[in-house]
Amino acid sequence: MQCGISTSCFYPQETAEALSALRGAGVETVEIFLNTFSELELSYTERLRSVLQDAGMRAAALHPFTSGMETFFFASEYGGRLEDGLRIYRRYFEVCRVLGIPRVVFHGDYRQTPFPFQRHCENYLLLRRTAREYGVDFCQENVVRCKCGLPEYVRQMREYTGDDVSFVLDVKQQRRAGVQLEEMLDAMRGKIAHVHLSDYTQQNDCTAPGTGGLALEPFFRELRRGGFAGDIIIELYRSGFSSMDELLASAAMVNKIYAGCSVASGSERSSAHEMSLLR
Repeated sequence: MQCGISTSCFYPQETAEALSALRGAGVETVEIFLNTFSELELSYTERLRSVLQDAGMRAAALHPFTSGMETFFFASEYGGRLEDGLRIYRRYFEVCRVLGIPRVVFHGDYRQTPFPFQRHCENYLLLRRTAREYGVDFCQENVVRCKCGLPEYVRQMREYTGDDVSFVLDVKQQRRAGVQLEEMLDAMRGKIAHVHLSDYTQQNDCTAPGTGGLALEPFFRELRRGGFAGDIIIELYRSGFSSMDELLASAAMVNKIYAGCSVASGSERSSAHEMSLLR
């Protein structure tokens, strides 16, 4: 596991500039959050590749700017939208192939839509199969405004897909949905491929890890117990941190704590205790 930083932390700074700033700070692992259609053009992909290669950086995930349109494309009765959505997402997958990015983050269907969730899961599987053609893992994130922001939908998704699913666990989204972290961990157990990490205080529900109330050690032990083998990415809003140095300190702390979290075999009682600390 390597703790990295998302370019989204610096929004509205342009994506390649944010990536260059992370390179200049010595960050080795990043998540790239694209922000507009022009950033899907080949020339822009080459610009991003140049930044990554010059510093030996690794991009752990790609986050589409069309997340808010996924209901429009993939939870609609209008057939042409699905084909158009696939065409756009194939371009994301091609960007991943060029840049060596192993996974794409997916938000999915809004909670309030009447589109049958099983059919939405079938469309997710279509996207997942398409992503595999490019060597990419297509990962469902828990997002408060979307159906998979709730553990019951996560469990249904595992059932409807025959467990052919990968998840992105976002702890700020879990908090905003009013869901206990242990509930979401349990629902996603064994299938978490990527983590969006943040902390929280009474004043701000999305701050740099280590600045608030999130119990990192028990959280990381539970991730390990579930077989987590992905990366942890610090993903904040610009109001959630004060400087690049604060992000770097958080990433270093996360790497140190995670490396020190061993998991003993047959530790069910210990696991129950750890989970209680996450409430």
